[in-house]
Amino acid sequence: MGLRPALLLVGLLAGAGGGEPAIRDLSISLDGPRLLASFRLENGFSDELLARIESGLPSGFVYELELKRDRKRWSDAHLGAARLEVVAMYNAVTREFLVNIKHDGRLIESRTLQERADLEASMTQFAAFQAFTLDGASERERYLIRVRVELAPGEVLGFIPVRRTSSWVESNKVRPRR
Repeated sequence: MGLRPALLLVGLLAGAGGGEPAIRDLSISLDGPRLLASFRLENGFSDELLARIESGLPSGFVYELELKRDRKRWSDAHLGAARLEVVAMYNAVTREFLVNIKHDGRLIESRTLQERADLEASMTQFAAFQAFTLDGASERERYLIRVRVELAPGEVLGFIPVRRTSSWVESNKVRPRR
């Protein structure tokens, strides 16, 4: 088998299994200097991920966020980046899931859950999450964020490691007010 057919086979196997993971309903708002983001991950929580978590392996997602200044008829100016890490672990003795959420490496929330639906929601849905702080932002400028997610590593054919990310999604634009 040549290289091209082998790569095609790997791509088909990696994409098998339903809809592709995607960020949906991304919107931002301002609360003073705080830039708040709301979004959800669709088709990212799988039975394979749940099996990894229940086996005792810390598993989850890394959401990458980019802050941009909107510029008409030109590429948007990059102002900053952030990482939102969501990791779940299972305690077989208490039959509970522990979900830790870190923003740029700093633990911001820890939850103990018992139901799969609650676990999935806490790992894939974010409402009014403080993504960035706009210190010294100009009222004349418009700001936006882009988000994508890096999913837990997987395997193709049982031994070939693959890393999947979603496409970047762009938010609405906001303008600071005094």
